[in-house]
Amino acid sequence: MRKSMLAASAAAPVLALAMALPVSAQAGIQGTFTILFPQGHPASNAPCPNDAFCGVGSLAGWGAATITIEDETFDEIPDSDCLAVTRVEDVELLSGAGVLELDSVGTFCRPGGSGGSHASDRSYGFAGVWTFTFVVDGQHSSGVFAGMTGGGEESMVTAGGVGSWHLAGSLSG
Repeated sequence: MRKSMLAASAAAPVLALAMALPVSAQAGIQGTFTILFPQGHPASNAPCPNDAFCGVGSLAGWGAATITIEDETFDEIPDSDCLAVTRVEDVELLSGAGVLELDSVGTFCRPGGSGGSHASDRSYGFAGVWTFTFVVDGQHSSGVFAGMTGGGEESMVTAGGVGSWHLAGSLSG
């Protein structure tokens, strides 16, 4: 009993210090965002600009944020309905505390080969699956994210007029 009490009392300051650190100081990045783009009428992705491919959500430990595609390329993958994709994205904290820039590489695929379908021009909302790895660009990040490093996985599923975006990885600096 005495040893366990001694161990518990020795561990208490370390545990208290770890609990006192803001979540943002701990390693890791987790984010979830939603984008709306319904056919035929404008959608509100406020506070995103109307002309941006931008989702609204949050980064765990950092708060409310938007994610915006700043630059994107698509290249055909031979004998595939998938496309190779590179993109630069900015995750901006709504508090104004900083912008995290991500360089992402991956694929965009339409499930079940639907990318090669011959749907009518009135069809809307093909499902799509985006899968990426990302690297944090600390040189082009700003505020609390300036100089940070890290990387991780990114996924997005789009169907109809809704997309769900997820980020998970490491962040340090």
